[in-house]
Amino acid sequence: MKNIIITGGAGFIGSNFIKKIINSKYNLINIDCLTYASNLSYLKDIKDNKNYFFYKANILDQEKIIYILKKFNPLYIFNFAAETHVDNSIKDSRAFIQTNILGTYSLLNAVLKIKHKLSKDFKLFTFLQMKFLEIFLNFKKKL
Repeated sequence: MKNIIITGGAGFIGSNFIKKIINSKYNLINIDCLTYASNLSYLKDIKDNKNYFFYKANILDQEKIIYILKKFNPLYIFNFAAETHVDNSIKDSRAFIQTNILGTYSLLNAVLKIKHKLSKDFKLFTFLQMKFLEIFLNFKKKL
């Protein structure tokens, strides 16, 4: 069975993605550091599935990420790991820079360090960067 790694899989969007594809032909490896935006109860219905694995890890922990990459040799990585809530970023942007920029860089760097070991044909390997921004608009209001 082929493997998909999902980072930030205990967040709202990542967990819904996992639940949507849990019955696929893939093993799903969820990596999340369980911050304020995470909630493992989102995944309580699927936590015992034989094709679901959870690792508590931060994408900045390159050593642990490389270990997981080597262990599962994923065909896909979906990076949902992100700090959210725009109000929080205005108060203190440090966490956003750490996770959303440096964390993504660290994850990509880990992949590059071991790309020769990922997927027998690295051309098939896919890294998908999933980022979302909170935007609220009132479309009825004329600008």
